[in-house]
Amino acid sequence: GSSWVAAFLCFIILLTTAGNFLLILLIVTQRSLRNTSNYFLVSLFMSDLMVGLVVMPPAMLNQLYGRWVLRGDFCSLWYSFDVMCCSASILNLCVISLDRYLLIISPLKYKLRMTSCRALWLILATWTLAALASFLPIKMGWHELEFEVRSPNVTSRGDEDQCRLLVSLPYALVASCLTFFLPSAAISFTYCRILLAARKQAVQVASLASNVATTATDETTLQVPRTPSQPAASSEGRRFANKHSKKALKASLTLGILLGMFFVAWLPFFVTNMTQAVCSCVPAGFFDVLTWLGYCNSTMNPIIYPLFMRDFKRAMGKYLPCCRRSGEPRPSAISLSMRNSNSGPRAAMSLKNVL
Repeated sequence: GSSWVAAFLCFIILLTTAGNFLLILLIVTQRSLRNTSNYFLVSLFMSDLMVGLVVMPPAMLNQLYGRWVLRGDFCSLWYSFDVMCCSASILNLCVISLDRYLLIISPLKYKLRMTSCRALWLILATWTLAALASFLPIKMGWHELEFEVRSPNVTSRGDEDQCRLLVSLPYALVASCLTFFLPSAAISFTYCRILLAARKQAVQVASLASNVATTATDETTLQVPRTPSQPAASSEGRRFANKHSKKALKASLTLGILLGMFFVAWLPFFVTNMTQAVCSCVPAGFFDVLTWLGYCNSTMNPIIYPLFMRDFKRAMGKYLPCCRRSGEPRPSAISLSMRNSNSGPRAAMSLKNVL
């Protein structure tokens, strides 16, 4: 059974590392993706990449051997990186939701408010808070029941040394509130506001389309005799409204998937972590399963977020045929030459106007 567990955990580690690294490389190399909003995505993918490179491999060794096989000094260092990388991933998700919220409520003032300098300061604040919640308390021993530095979190159980982070209730409450519960409340609030804004916009567009279609039909009726082609304006308005209603529904499903995956991955771990700090009654195997469930959020982030972002689909379609739209033809030599010529843009605009 351990061989299957090892194969599964290795697959998770490889998928996490490769997915986050490729997306970081995609943003860096593609000029169309180098914008202020994607700075936060780079920070998110970087924290998830560190989870796959630094945190997951020692956790896999812990799971397979049932003990800490590395040097005892590395235990506290590994747990510090564990708390920092996972906290940075959650805080980056919070910052991304706030960035999307600002973009929705004030799209015209967004570029003035969210400059590159402010985005870098937000990213720096995110990583600083994650580091202060991990390295400083663990190094100073504030996470212990007694405020003193013990042998670095290696608890002896017979002849086997276990590397487990035993935290006190105050540290569990403060760290969980700063790195999970408050960011979760912010993420839920912003995504709910985005969802309400999308629905409101869909209703406004549908109402405007129906009014325009009714007005066009009335004007046509007054000017010319009624023909079978007159209801085309109203049917076009209904199709336009249905299109925006489908977009609002897709946005609702997207936000539901994002929130669902986030809470399914991290909520059981943090609740169990506080329960463990209160009564120390959580089995070690069950706690390890919930820990890996939280790690898998770093595996899903590079899959979920680009899946619902059109710019990433277009950039990935240049390299992966599976990411190219089924109805989008491959660029031919003639189209490329027309695109590079002087007559290309005018021809494309005229064709677009005709369609």
